[in-house]
Amino acid sequence: MSAVSEQSPFELLQEIEQRSKGQLKGFPVQEEVKTEWLGVAFQVRSHTLLAPMTEVSEVFSPPNLAPVPGVKSWLLGIANMRGNLLPVIDLEGFLYGNNLARDFGTQRIIAVENAGLKVSAILGLKRFWVDEQVETAPLLDRELQPFVDSAFRREAAHYGVFNISKLVGSELFLDVAV
Repeated sequence: MSAVSEQSPFELLQEIEQRSKGQLKGFPVQEEVKTEWLGVAFQVRSHTLLAPMTEVSEVFSPPNLAPVPGVKSWLLGIANMRGNLLPVIDLEGFLYGNNLARDFGTQRIIAVENAGLKVSAILGLKRFWVDEQVETAPLLDRELQPFVDSAFRREAAHYGVFNISKLVGSELFLDVAV
């Protein structure tokens, strides 16, 4: 009989394990870990901007709004979102002084820090590597410039990152009374 048959099944398994370990080459090692940045792409006039995903709670179609008397025209009203009251601001109206037309086809609301921002269109979720971030913002209207600190560039596309904290903390944004 052969030497294999004289081994117990356990000893045979140990021998196979040792031979396998001798052949082991190891797994490939990832040499660089990249960090991903996520943002919601939206449109204000002809500009495509990004809202950091960390500052966006949700995106939804314009709901029915309860009017608020004595406020500037860009505060469109209050929405009841699952029992929470959310002031809805026309972002274009706030920035440029003229509200978006009432064409609700592509318009959406981006829910951020205790407010909803009505925008022309949502262009989807965009993923970038953090190392694609650049300091130079794309060419923007002067109304947008105070709220765009950085950008992401990928090939020909250049997206400004809209700083929502600067917007909701600005004196002009907080001054809604007529």
